[in-house]
Amino acid sequence: MTKLDLQCKINHGDNMKNISHDKIERFFDFIDSSVTIIYEKTKQNYFNCLFHVFDFLLYNLENLNRLDEELINTLEDFYNNIKDESFNQEEIRKAVQLSLLKGLKHENLHLSETTPDSLGILFAYIIDILYAKEKKLSIFDPNVGFGNLLFSLLNSSNKDFNKIYGVDYNQLYLEFAKRLADLLEYEIEFFNQNNLRDMLVPPVDVIISDLPVEEENLAFTTDLITYAQNIKYKPYLMIENFMKYVKEGGYFLYLIPNDFFVLPNNELIKGIILSNTNIQGIIELPDDLFTDDKAKKSILILQKKGKAVPVNKEILMMRFPSFKDKEKVQNAVNQIKQWYMNRF
Repeated sequence: MTKLDLQCKINHGDNMKNISHDKIERFFDFIDSSVTIIYEKTKQNYFNCLFHVFDFLLYNLENLNRLDEELINTLEDFYNNIKDESFNQEEIRKAVQLSLLKGLKHENLHLSETTPDSLGILFAYIIDILYAKEKKLSIFDPNVGFGNLLFSLLNSSNKDFNKIYGVDYNQLYLEFAKRLADLLEYEIEFFNQNNLRDMLVPPVDVIISDLPVEEENLAFTTDLITYAQNIKYKPYLMIENFMKYVKEGGYFLYLIPNDFFVLPNNELIKGIILSNTNIQGIIELPDDLFTDDKAKKSILILQKKGKAVPVNKEILMMRFPSFKDKEKVQNAVNQIKQWYMNRF
């Protein structure tokens, strides 16, 4: 249990309706002041300082033996300014996200390392539509990073996710995600693994992933068909490897680069996708979400094939409006709902 008084909620989606921007600002101010004073005293990097603050909120003080008593007393003084307030999960997540963005700038990391909040919310809408009749779901993000796509989805969806998994090879990102999961009181199994090899996760109802844009220099042993064909484009390799981690009839929701289907060797990955899944939809995302053309992405929705899984007669193809236009966003969500009811 954390120090924080976390407001209870019946539905995860209620978080989105009841957030207080003043509370977000106050919680961020606490984090920011605490990180600043730890940095001034210890000269550690931003994320180490941030982890100290998380640990202060999460664990008993004896776990903070790397900080001196004076510094811990200062953190207690800062904490006294918010200790009588209750924060819901989305208020905490948004405040932590502001701290993360500051940390990325401080450590000269690209802001694209974290997925925009609005995409987690949109993923939640889509999953709620696809699983309108189901109450409990299992979900897996095999490229979880700092976890913003996963956590914004969990806070926005009305579903009960009884099994949640995350994989990432970057230890820093995973440590951040683990602590945030604890702050938000989500039970998530995280694994520090290479997501292009076998992973320690059972098949789930839904896989979500923000696939990378750039190519990487990859050298490892694998039985992936794409890798055997000398393809080093990581999104292709990831999509092939993730196929076995979804149940029959389950869904994959991917953020893919807009040039995903026109790059060299695209016919091979198209064949793998069509052999294993039915394409449900491609949603082009608004330009104002991205800083440059290379960063632009779309949502690819796939359904795992199975003996009892019908083939949809219509693929959802649409361009999503700017999230700044609430009326157009609601119309777009209604369009997705209408497609879902008519797809078979």
